[in-house]
Amino acid sequence: MSENKNYDAKKERKKNRKRLWNRLNKNHRRSQELIKKYGITLEDYEVMLESQNHTCKICGTDEPRGVGAWKVDHCHTTGNVRGLLCNNCNVGLGLFKDDPAVLASAIKYLNESSET
Repeated sequence: MSENKNYDAKKERKKNRKRLWNRLNKNHRRSQELIKKYGITLEDYEVMLESQNHTCKICGTDEPRGVGAWKVDHCHTTGNVRGLLCNNCNVGLGLFKDDPAVLASAIKYLNESSET
């Protein structure tokens, strides 16, 4: 029975070490994630953010909203990074499946309904 307690304690210590390492190495983790998912470095991300004046490329807000930082928007077909978006705009594009025709139809709908 004491073996299970030792094993659980070891497992808990390992989990805590990993959490601490992740907290202390947040930039390293973020850098690895950006390279793996989007093929850009943390420096590329920072340059993009600076070139966008720390605002969403679609709506212009200066608040990323949602969980975490600015979202990296990319084309799901080519993988090309398009810009940094707030959570709301990123989710919106995703819900419209990045389809310009559907987005144009939504714009038409909004324009027509605002006239009444």
